Amino acid sequence: MSKAISVVVPYNRLRLSASNVRRTRGTPAYKAGIVALAASILSTHKQTGQGLLQNLVGHKVEGDFVDVAAGGRRFDAISFLVESGEFTDDYPVPVLIVGADAVTAASLSENVQREAMHPADEYDAFLSLVEQGWTIDRIADGFGVTPLVVERRLKLRAAAPALLADFREGLMSTDQLIALCSTDNHVRQLEVWSRVRHQTWNKEPHALRRAVIETEVEAAKDSRVVFIGGVEAYEKAGGMVRRDLFASEGEGVILEDSALLDRLVDEKLHEHSEEVGTEGWGWVEVWPQWDYTTFDRLGKAPRKTVELSDGAKQQLTALEKELEDAQTAVEDLMEKGDRTDEYEARLDALDEVIERLESEIADLQRSSVVYAAEVMEHAGALVVLQHGQLRIERGLVRSADRAKVASLLEDGQSISGGRETESAGRKADAISDALRRSLLGHRNLAAQFVAATNAKVAKILLVCQLVTSIRNTPSAAPTDMSVTNGYGTRTYCVISDEAGQAKGGDFVALGEGLVKELPQEHGELWDALEAMSVADLDKLLAYAVARSVSLATDAGGLSAKFLEALGLNMADHFAPTASNYLGRVSKDLIIEALVEAGKIGGDDDRNALLAMKKGALAQEAESRLAGSGWVPSLIRVQSAKPAPKKREKAGSKAESRAA
Repeated sequence: MSKAISVVVPYNRLRLSASNVRRTRGTPAYKAGIVALAASILSTHKQTGQGLLQNLVGHKVEGDFVDVAAGGRRFDAISFLVESGEFTDDYPVPVLIVGADAVTAASLSENVQREAMHPADEYDAFLSLVEQGWTIDRIADGFGVTPLVVERRLKLRAAAPALLADFREGLMSTDQLIALCSTDNHVRQLEVWSRVRHQTWNKEPHALRRAVIETEVEAAKDSRVVFIGGVEAYEKAGGMVRRDLFASEGEGVILEDSALLDRLVDEKLHEHSEEVGTEGWGWVEVWPQWDYTTFDRLGKAPRKTVELSDGAKQQLTALEKELEDAQTAVEDLMEKGDRTDEYEARLDALDEVIERLESEIADLQRSSVVYAAEVMEHAGALVVLQHGQLRIERGLVRSADRAKVASLLEDGQSISGGRETESAGRKADAISDALRRSLLGHRNLAAQFVAATNAKVAKILLVCQLVTSIRNTPSAAPTDMSVTNGYGTRTYCVISDEAGQAKGGDFVALGEGLVKELPQEHGELWDALEAMSVADLDKLLAYAVARSVSLATDAGGLSAKFLEALGLNMADHFAPTASNYLGRVSKDLIIEALVEAGKIGGDDDRNALLAMKKGALAQEAESRLAGSGWVPSLIRVQSAKPAPKKREKAGSKAESRAA
């Protein structure tokens, strides 16, 4: 049975195999999903230069064609992009080539449900990426889930921290936590959960949802009451209350008409929305409470800096002069030090003047950072009540308006976050975030080992850091330029298996061995280094730079070029074991690994493997995969470019010409 290999195949050499087990392809729902998936692939291609984040699986047939046996939805999406002119006919597609006898098993493994990562891990990962400006579709594509899953996880931000802690401990289900998030009132959430958490009844999601949105409101615990102007405003509008005469002052007031309170909040918010609407936005929405899911679907338009008008410049100069005079007056007053009542009154008055002037100056300066008028016509604003406070968000872009707004932006500007498309479908290859980080740590360590032996690539990386730092994009280079502690992949993707940790110790020992014989005294150290040969000095430089290597998690951009230059082959540095991978993923993913490596001998063998307990299956897979060169797709590296041809020596050329 042939070994599975990863290659890049031009689209025009790919065909859909008859062995692909997905047969239902013509329904409207399927076609709509393909269009959405295509949009997600195109977006990833534009942002990272890499369209597919997961390879297809196929086998070679006559005429150098490759039949696609697994990844049919991705193949159809690429076909759609080629047909629509977004991709060229020879667009490079990553494909895992398996033997012809393994294609049906590969297709079946591709399309079965696999074990998902814990929702709390997904929440952490998704929230981090949203804060970095990733769109929901890009997150979904990268983690092998649907955009709906991403939205549901991000909704958990409405939960009180104590509830999230219980959720991580497994004390409540995802549906229970989402039900409690029907309100963003943390006090109400905790009250309801504290009342039922130790019960074996009354904890169904529908019961929790009903409990957190009760019809009566305790005034002292609901910040909306303060927002509308207090209990008096509610009563003035005709609302009925009950009062506990024995309660402490300010407590014990129950508003009996929560619907009236909702109406008063809505009216107050609309007053603010009318003011925002005069700014020129294409739309303004009012929300009575914050909705993380809906907000996360909205992109954020960039702003630009404009020059202040002559009048505004004069006003700013005058205010700055007035502020300087007021600050000087304070200094003069404090030098006198006469702590009289008149002194205190004068100092208070000057402080108020300074505070006012600083506020007016800040307002003028902010007015120079604006949204373009043409962008505002297609973007909008939100007026929201969040935790009892008014919150106004401007420059928001709906999914339907993204293309139009993007076409109006200046070079170098882009819309961040939000939803680009509808659901892009689920990819069933998700692994836990902890394992994902460990695997990325293995890849980073392997790159460090190889970089330590390649002085030329190390020097290029060093110069890349210089160039990107000058251009204010230092994170583009896969290095944190710290030879001790750093950030990024090598810090946040820590290897978790013992063998991998021991290998990390070997890398540290490598450096200790290189410097062992060098002088301790700094002056003598410099002299010793200065006297070294270029080759010996390059060896130390290469290791120093290697310690700083911190690859991008998606290995795109400069990270990809760096790995290509190294010629890194992960099979030389990582062998799958029960400890570092196989024992930490679902049985389906173990079978997939064996299929890709060509280590399953037919349907009977596959069925026998599936019948094993997971621990035994992991050990069996470890034995079969030994020496196969198979590594998880997350850490595979594209084939390195061929080494440049060696130049002929001058003498050889002369001899050739003479001949």
